[in-house]
Amino acid sequence: MLVEITKNSLMNAIQYVIKAVAANSSIPILQGIHIQAGADGVTFTASNTSMTIQSMIAQDGVSLTVKRTGAIVIPSRYFHDIIRKFNDDKVILEIKEPMILSIVSGHSQLRLCGMDPTEFPSIDDGEAFPSTKLPINTSLLRSTIKQLAIVASTSETSPILTGVSLECSNDCLNLIATDGVRLAYRALHLEDATHNSLNAVIPAKNLYELSKILNKTDDTTEIEVSNNRVKFVTTGLKVESALIEGTFPSIKNVIPQSYLCEIAVDTACLLKAVECVTVMASEQVIRLVANTDTLKLLSKTADVGDIQNEIPLLEMCGEEFVVSLNGKFFIDILRYMDCASVLLRYAGKTSPIVVLPDDSLMSTLFLITPVMTR
Repeated sequence: MLVEITKNSLMNAIQYVIKAVAANSSIPILQGIHIQAGADGVTFTASNTSMTIQSMIAQDGVSLTVKRTGAIVIPSRYFHDIIRKFNDDKVILEIKEPMILSIVSGHSQLRLCGMDPTEFPSIDDGEAFPSTKLPINTSLLRSTIKQLAIVASTSETSPILTGVSLECSNDCLNLIATDGVRLAYRALHLEDATHNSLNAVIPAKNLYELSKILNKTDDTTEIEVSNNRVKFVTTGLKVESALIEGTFPSIKNVIPQSYLCEIAVDTACLLKAVECVTVMASEQVIRLVANTDTLKLLSKTADVGDIQNEIPLLEMCGEEFVVSLNGKFFIDILRYMDCASVLLRYAGKTSPIVVLPDDSLMSTLFLITPVMTR
């Protein structure tokens, strides 16, 4: 293998795939990055037992030139840290002797001991993903993942809740996440989809890592699903994840079908107010008091003090209400509400608060369970 590549292109590829490196794995090869130089370009791959990320750089004679093909697996941490420190923009990667990668940049020369590339797990292609292909706008997928992944549980006591549910039928992809206290739901319309009825649960932590490397573009990302794996394919990038076994709980009886009051509030104002009062909140519990034209937010901590904030309502329909919520959970929801104003629906003291974007074109819904207080 002999490759000439710009530092910027190389670092971008490394930073993409290193998110999947199994840093504490007992399998040494999973602590490395697989490099494959071919006639069309160079592919970088990293993997753990749950997720594999692959970044492809096409040969163009400017940012990348492949002079000799070959493959090797090298330690990810050393490779990343060394390349990051280079000052020169040109980097030469060469295998001069078996399992040794020579790296030259400017006046820097070093050698890294590598591992056998044939022992590295590969991303499944072809027959492993035969039945379901879902094309989705990349920017839309990225924003949707960020909204839902934060709501999934982080506790392994209920593994199914650590994932995001994908249900596909009638050209609509429904995504759901919940931790038992919060719930997030979003429906995405699909065009040109090739699929059977789909029910899959993807680890939320894998989806969140995917959202970090997806670009805010109008490109298309294709989701390919098999019985036990899911693959996301977009320009220069492939991400494969294991699925979580089990049945995701139904949300049909969880969402209130009617409500006693609905208020509309400016999203930015509400987020700032919730962040402010949560600072003083004992166990992160804040109280919301909805009056005719204002929403009052309050919190306190014994022997420390209390705080009150008030913001105007854009609209109110129904009776006044008082409810207590977990401030941090509420903040997580509001931070990813990509809309100017939000609707809060109150259905009773024990019913979850429904949070909706004040935009009929966005099929998004959040629930947050009230905190029972004296």
